[in-house]
Amino acid sequence: MCRKLFFVMVLSLVLTSAANAELVGWWKFDETSGDTASDTSGNGNDGTITGTAQWEPNGKLGGAIRFDGSPGYVLIPNGGDLTLINQGDFTITMWFRQDVIGGTVNLLQQTDRNGTGRTLLLADPTNGIRAYLGGQTTVSGIMAEAATWYHVAMVVTEEGATDTIHFYIDGEATGTPAAVGSEDSEGDYLIGTDKALAARWLDGLIDDFRLYNHALSDVEVLAAMEGSSGGYPLASGPNPADGALLEATWANMSWRAGNSAVSHDVYLGDNYEGVNEGAEGTFVGNQATTMLVVGFPGFPVPGGLVPGATYYWRIDEVNDADPNSPWKGNVWSFSIPPKTAYSPDPADGAEFVDPNAIFTWTGGYGSKLHTAYLGDNYDDVNNAVGGMPLGPPSYDPGTLEQEKVLYWRVDEFDGFETHKGDIWAFTTPGAVGNPQPANGAVDVQMIETLSWT
Repeated sequence: MCRKLFFVMVLSLVLTSAANAELVGWWKFDETSGDTASDTSGNGNDGTITGTAQWEPNGKLGGAIRFDGSPGYVLIPNGGDLTLINQGDFTITMWFRQDVIGGTVNLLQQTDRNGTGRTLLLADPTNGIRAYLGGQTTVSGIMAEAATWYHVAMVVTEEGATDTIHFYIDGEATGTPAAVGSEDSEGDYLIGTDKALAARWLDGLIDDFRLYNHALSDVEVLAAMEGSSGGYPLASGPNPADGALLEATWANMSWRAGNSAVSHDVYLGDNYEGVNEGAEGTFVGNQATTMLVVGFPGFPVPGGLVPGATYYWRIDEVNDADPNSPWKGNVWSFSIPPKTAYSPDPADGAEFVDPNAIFTWTGGYGSKLHTAYLGDNYDDVNNAVGGMPLGPPSYDPGTLEQEKVLYWRVDEFDGFETHKGDIWAFTTPGAVGNPQPANGAVDVQMIETLSWT
């Protein structure tokens, strides 16, 4: 037992040391006074706060730097070990928040040999959070919203004269990896500004800025996001993915183990709070593997996953030799489609629908045929039977009458049983719609203002 514990402790130290060795610059911005932003990587690349940039005690991870949209930035001199571009793989990470969304703002720039600058990370209302390297823009696909924190990881892999940029926003891979031409950039780093374009001052906060001389893995990105210099202790990479729609009544659930995990406590249920709190009936068991089959006899949920249900699951990582164990995991979810039709177009409550619209929907789980009903009387549509079955999930009702409130329903047939659909309503141009109080509303006040569109 002692020998096993000793091995785990030594391995942990080796992994942490290796991670720190590849972290060539780390600025936490936890200082509260002065103009020096310390490099806590141990490499001595301290930065200097310039202009209107100020310390902010309430950042994302401790303190941060506040920028007010006027000339102010953090200057980080490059002593040589921070020359990353065109030197192999590298990674840039930071937390940032825009308090005012306006034009383009620069998050990070590196000056070049001419002393002007090369923008690396920026954000704007049109292209979102993006990179500019090799004369090309690479977008993350994420638009920054005001007063919202985002963790950005720009992971760059180099192959010859080509760099490939991979974006992670809040720990999730986003956008499409883009190949760009390699280029040299050896100068100092400027945080929160563009030396050449004074209009790009950030109005917001930046926290926990890091530079790595290697490409971070998915798990290492998560560790950086959590503020760790070593591995990520929580389970990650859920499969089915969080929020997934799973068209099956069973699942082969899997995940990535946290860096210190020896075993895993598994929780599963159909109630978020119950799984989050580990309520009775949600604990499946402790296991050594990172995979679990559910939905078959002899396994959890032996009767099969129920169509129309949402399932929640959580993995707590366990290592009895570590006093921080267990590490409570995030609650993930996946859903099984209902047997009834869903996602209608026109949507329930839609207004001013094109009279020549083609109706579509998503077929219920296991559906083979669909029967659509349409009319201007709720009860007639609700009670209708015997319609003509359709193959594809679409319906052409012909030209709709103007100024009408119409109702429609789709029944699904799975080869054994017909599943009656919900009633959806919409209006055509000229019709009165959106009544307030809504149709069927309860607990309406005795004195109420009626409105409609």
